[in-house]
Amino acid sequence: MKKFGFWILKNNIHIMTLIFLGWAVWGFCNWQNLMLVQKLTLGLYAFMIVHEYEESYKGRFLDLLAGRVLQIDWRSLTPGVTHISQALYITLAFSAAMIWPEQLWLTFAVIILCIFEGFVHTWGIVMFRLHSVSPGWWTAVLMCAYAIWAIIVINRNIDYTGIQWLWGALCFLGSFLCMEVLFQTLLDKPMKEKVASARRFFGERFGK
Repeated sequence: MKKFGFWILKNNIHIMTLIFLGWAVWGFCNWQNLMLVQKLTLGLYAFMIVHEYEESYKGRFLDLLAGRVLQIDWRSLTPGVTHISQALYITLAFSAAMIWPEQLWLTFAVIILCIFEGFVHTWGIVMFRLHSVSPGWWTAVLMCAYAIWAIIVINRNIDYTGIQWLWGALCFLGSFLCMEVLFQTLLDKPMKEKVASARRFFGERFGK
């Protein structure tokens, strides 16, 4: 059982991809019967999967965040432990949007996530004073642009109340917070030390 758990940790990105491919095959076979938001969600889902693979290269935003901000030694961590929370979050968020397309706030939650990815990767260039973009930036920006286009398409073709955006934002914030708590819990460093490291980094970076 322990070996199986390690196998899931090590291969979580591939398991996440297989689940997406299952949705993609199902969507292709039922394309004519899909709702508009399901088609748009599949597009966002595809961008997100490709983004996760681009972000797996050395020098990714997560490496910079954990190494420079939290000052965590990656070599001491179990392989896959830094991505399992993201894989779980992405799979659940996009699957929920596919299963319940009539609940538009679920789609808005993943749209907000995709836009957030574009902005946070761009901000990372400034925050870490990078001379070139980090792995994941290109797909994050393209995904962000697609998400904005998806909003335009939805506004032109679907009538909905503005409260859907509020529920979508709350869903994004709540699920993202749960993912972050799980991520921080799996890192082998006390929270007090991580907070101190983060305060020290931001103090040196923006304090002057």
